[in-house]
Amino acid sequence: MSGLLLLHTGCNDFLDRDPLDGFTDDTYWTSEANVKTYGWLFYDQFKAYGIATGTTAEFYFQASNMTSSINISDDLTNNTFLPYQINPGSANSDWKDQYEYIRRANVMLERIPEVPMETEAAAHWEGVARFFRALSYYKLVQRFGDVPYYDKVIEDPNDVQNIYIPRMDRNEVMQKVWEDITKAIELLRESDEANSVTKYVALALKARIGVYEGTYRKYHQSADGSTFLQGAKEADAALMTSGKYAIQMNRDAFKAVYNSEDLGGNSEIILYKNYSLGILSNSIQAYTNTSTVGNGMTKAAFESYVCADGLPISQSPLYEGDNKLEHALANRDPRLLATVDSEGVSFRGSVNSLSRARKSSTGYVIHLFYDENSSNVTTTGQNTIDAPIFSYAEVLLNYAEACAELGTITQNDLDMSVNILRNRVGITPLTYVSDEVVMVDGVTINDPKRTSALEQISGVVPSIIWEIRRERRAELMTWTAIRYYDLMRWKKGDYLDHTKNPDVALGVKGSALAPDDVATLNEEGYVYAYPESHRTFDPEKNYLNAIPTGQIDLYVSEGVSFPQNPGW
Repeated sequence: MSGLLLLHTGCNDFLDRDPLDGFTDDTYWTSEANVKTYGWLFYDQFKAYGIATGTTAEFYFQASNMTSSINISDDLTNNTFLPYQINPGSANSDWKDQYEYIRRANVMLERIPEVPMETEAAAHWEGVARFFRALSYYKLVQRFGDVPYYDKVIEDPNDVQNIYIPRMDRNEVMQKVWEDITKAIELLRESDEANSVTKYVALALKARIGVYEGTYRKYHQSADGSTFLQGAKEADAALMTSGKYAIQMNRDAFKAVYNSEDLGGNSEIILYKNYSLGILSNSIQAYTNTSTVGNGMTKAAFESYVCADGLPISQSPLYEGDNKLEHALANRDPRLLATVDSEGVSFRGSVNSLSRARKSSTGYVIHLFYDENSSNVTTTGQNTIDAPIFSYAEVLLNYAEACAELGTITQNDLDMSVNILRNRVGITPLTYVSDEVVMVDGVTINDPKRTSALEQISGVVPSIIWEIRRERRAELMTWTAIRYYDLMRWKKGDYLDHTKNPDVALGVKGSALAPDDVATLNEEGYVYAYPESHRTFDPEKNYLNAIPTGQIDLYVSEGVSFPQNPGW
């Protein structure tokens, strides 16, 4: 492929290579089969559980380095302390990778009209290219805010005017993303090759984008995001009425989404990443089944789960306290029992309370990905459980949130969304009376954490939104790529700050540890993950990544200004 801009390089670089071995640009675009092969290159941007022994992933693993972007979660405390990086880096893998995918999409869009194939086929592959271009720009805006927008291939390496364009306002970019994903839904086939992008996958992405952008505008800009929220609601509704997907109504089905060797026949999965030994593997099971200290669930996350009666632990008579693990897990949401090991706790010292000699940064050991029937569970680079990319549970949660944020939610909306998820695990369903009055079995939920000092920082939300967010957290626990941007769009970055939200750096009650386990406890007796280190979140800076300085320097060398993000 010749003459195509590679935006992320450290000099005025252009690609001069064939698209695939043995082909040139002039000879490649000759059949639908070749277009399909080219299209499969896009799927690498779904990081899922990572590749081989890598930890660049969308689940469990965390990072704060600017060169690899940010994926910090308040659900987990990393096995090593993760502060926010202070200074911008010269490069950023997300900037680099997403612009590469955008370039590929623009090439595909421009070449498709030249390919001899049926009109329907051409429309479908245009939809695929638009889907992935929308996905890449969406990810760029999440990370960086305003970004340069390119929708065509630039052939001339000396065309400085069209290469070094200014950053486009994020709202304008997201409008173009919205147009792309909407058009993709119109063009894509309803069914194609198994586990590939179709109309239904695009509907799931549109719903994800719509909820993100609608709430981002509301909580960050005091702007109207209703168009995006309404679009998300409609996309979710189309999926919900399609008859294609369904929640499996048994308690084990929740965990099966995250520990199955084959998600191909799972009715809850819209798109997944398939792992197979010798072809593509991961290490998610090995890293959560090791004597090396693993990422542990935080006290903040552990306490967010309700009891079996549907009430928060501060309100439920079923809650037995947390002096012992068996007490803390008794009568709790079964999704908590699926996510942490009920066999015992282990901090950094003793492992006598756990089989498989596992340890955790907080004492709570993540158990979600474990399947005793999997082979090579403890061998890095040899795990083959499949990873969800779009799940029906997320669709239901997006629908409920969109309805609540639009101010139109009804009991029927709850019953066809979050209450299905609660019924699946035997949790008493929610009853909607008003935005401020949500009940379970006749008892009004009154969670003091909803109006705590932490929530006052950026604003208290109505009870219905609080409970939908709680449900989202329980259902998508350890899905760090989703959780991080939930906090960013809700303007709840303070959750990640150890000084404002101490529970995000705490773990189990010391009395629950084995007698020979060594831990530093706070004044209330909870394990300090990092007693000497405290992460802070700067709201004037940390809602966005830094623009890589190498990109800024590239513009400056051509006499074009390219401003850094605020605070960096």
